[in-house]
Amino acid sequence: MSEVNLGVMPRGCRVIDFPQFMDARGGLSFAESQGHVPFAVERVFWLYNLSGCRSRGGHSHGHCAQVVVAVHGSFDLVLDDGEVATTIHLDSPHRGVLIAPTVWDELKNFTEGTVVMVMASHHFDAEDYISDYEEFRGELVELVAYSAERRAEWDAFVDGAKNGSFLYKRDYMEYHADRFTDCSLMFYKRGELIGQLPASWNAERRRVTSHGGLTYGNLMLSARATTVDAYNMMSCAASWFAHHLGAETWIYKPMPYIYSGVPSDEDLYALFRMEGRVVGRSVASVISGDHRVPMRTLRKRCVAKSRKSGLVYEECAAWGEYWPLLREVLQSRHNAIPVHTLEEMEMLASRFPENIRLFVARQEGAVVAGAVVYETEQVAKTQYLAVSDEGAKCYALDGLIAYLAEERYADKRYIDLGTSMDPTTLQLNEGLIFQKEGFGARAVVYDTYELKLK
Repeated sequence: MSEVNLGVMPRGCRVIDFPQFMDARGGLSFAESQGHVPFAVERVFWLYNLSGCRSRGGHSHGHCAQVVVAVHGSFDLVLDDGEVATTIHLDSPHRGVLIAPTVWDELKNFTEGTVVMVMASHHFDAEDYISDYEEFRGELVELVAYSAERRAEWDAFVDGAKNGSFLYKRDYMEYHADRFTDCSLMFYKRGELIGQLPASWNAERRRVTSHGGLTYGNLMLSARATTVDAYNMMSCAASWFAHHLGAETWIYKPMPYIYSGVPSDEDLYALFRMEGRVVGRSVASVISGDHRVPMRTLRKRCVAKSRKSGLVYEECAAWGEYWPLLREVLQSRHNAIPVHTLEEMEMLASRFPENIRLFVARQEGAVVAGAVVYETEQVAKTQYLAVSDEGAKCYALDGLIAYLAEERYADKRYIDLGTSMDPTTLQLNEGLIFQKEGFGARAVVYDTYELKLK
């Protein structure tokens, strides 16, 4: 295969080299579905008698991906994603080109006897074609790198997104701006903002993470955004990270489903199409308010004992009282320190008083246990749970969790008690998850995907 003006490939497109075997009998090449061809092949067709044909194609597909091969002869393949246009000369039966969905393609300059084979990811559907170039341009997603002058627009979109979170507000994301280089993106279609992606950039590791300073960092979508739109946004983001930053890897942490009130898995489909693979899976223990699992007998006994100890549970702003206890517990028992400093937590709680709350258990006025709760519309998520030695004797933490689950957040759809992974081995801490499941919590996974950027 020779190349004509081949520089950066349009997003999602790439050259595929098929296996080739040559001997005295001739040559043999083959392609395997979901192997050499990165999708399940649903249709194969071929073009021939093309010597008098000026061009074929001249369209884009909304959903269908294709691999084209010159099994005999040669031709030029024009690809255009609205930003990058490339012409590739195909003249080898053991090489093909992957044409991603929503990329405009045209085949032309056929030599005598050319035969073109096309492997497609979908059955024929006339509704999947866009054959007017101006209409194709109008359906394209425009990518804009976030900048400070778009701050108000960004925050307003977070409020209206179907899968937004206060974690994505700039006042939260930027509290640790000195530790993470922001490379967040905004996506427009016909001038309307339809998606946003929180992301950070590690130049030394050539890695983008969505987002390095957050537990998760998903593609936020407007209610009008479709599955195809989401795929286009993810594909555009991957191309932008690779070509503008020189990124080699994209780490993507989708939002667990419990945090969105409406179906929002468009990004997971896009990850599948883009050959993303799961490289991490943490298990969180979640109490479902709609389908409560009874508390284990052991936990019931511990809660009952805590209620006989004169403990008082309250929401308060006593960060200065609780943080020394938390630091001491983490350091003495786990050789760790809180990710957030006391000053950072006080600042964040002042910025988001409806979302970041502190609950404590007091015994004779002293704080003996506590939990920070990050509250969203669907979920109350506990973190920074700790109990002093005195509090442990009266099961103060059991009592506090029961208070949150059965009283304070009794009407919440989900109560997330956090993950139970050993930070050293990344394996499940079976003792810790046994305690959490004793409250009737069951598993929800926090996944981490890796995409190799080409």
